[in-house]
Amino acid sequence: MKLNPKCMACQLRKQEAKIRHFDDEDRKKQYMEKIRRRFDQPKEEDCVPSISTELKKFYCSFWGVPMEDFSQINREYDQLMLDLEEDLLSAIRYSADPLRAALIYARTGNYIDFAALPEVSKETALSLIKSENKDELDEQEYRNFCQDMKKASNVVYITDNCGEIVLDKIAIQILKKTFPNIRVTALVRGLPAGNDATMEDVGGTWFHGISTHARELLQGADVILAKGQGNYETMHGCGLNIYYLFLCKCDWFQQLFHAKLLQGMFINEKRAPKATAFSSD
Repeated sequence: MKLNPKCMACQLRKQEAKIRHFDDEDRKKQYMEKIRRRFDQPKEEDCVPSISTELKKFYCSFWGVPMEDFSQINREYDQLMLDLEEDLLSAIRYSADPLRAALIYARTGNYIDFAALPEVSKETALSLIKSENKDELDEQEYRNFCQDMKKASNVVYITDNCGEIVLDKIAIQILKKTFPNIRVTALVRGLPAGNDATMEDVGGTWFHGISTHARELLQGADVILAKGQGNYETMHGCGLNIYYLFLCKCDWFQQLFHAKLLQGMFINEKRAPKATAFSSD
């Protein structure tokens, strides 16, 4: 998904807010001028997650501060979800449609995102997960997904954030039980990127920044299930058979999908709306 004026303006606003606590006004002006020039001639492959990662590194270098350390809060949210795992797995298994339920729970867990949302709380996370009023999956897209899965052999599940990865694990278990002939490969980040799930740097799955092995896995997959708004931002337009599962977390996505804040999306790459059809006002 290419950069658009609304996202560029949002990035500039975030950078200005990030430096307000510094006292040196001349240096703040210099910083913002450098940030603005980065957007004067955007690269063809630029997208919001790749730009965000680049700006985080520049911020730390310019101001001489360390990168944010999410390791402690990652562990806290992992444990929060692990404490619920047994009950959630039981609720999903005994639901009328365990696969549908597992995907909805996995999508609801996408709330745990410290990069996209200004504030994330354990209370809200628990409330959303335990709520009976979760958004349903798009019915036609769910039927399309099930038909594709019946014919699939290789499936790639792209994870997103810590905490919600526990719900992803349940979803993968249900996928394998529902479609026993599939082989599922789960992709995580190779290095820390915000509060994204890692094996132990760009948020999302940016083809210009992933390993050759990961790229080959994606290109050889019959079905890709991609969690999180960042994966839509980095992958939309690639043409692969991707089903995106995420919550809308910003004004642009609410406008693009005619959705409310934190509304759940389940859409296929080939049937996703074209961003160019919407105004950036």
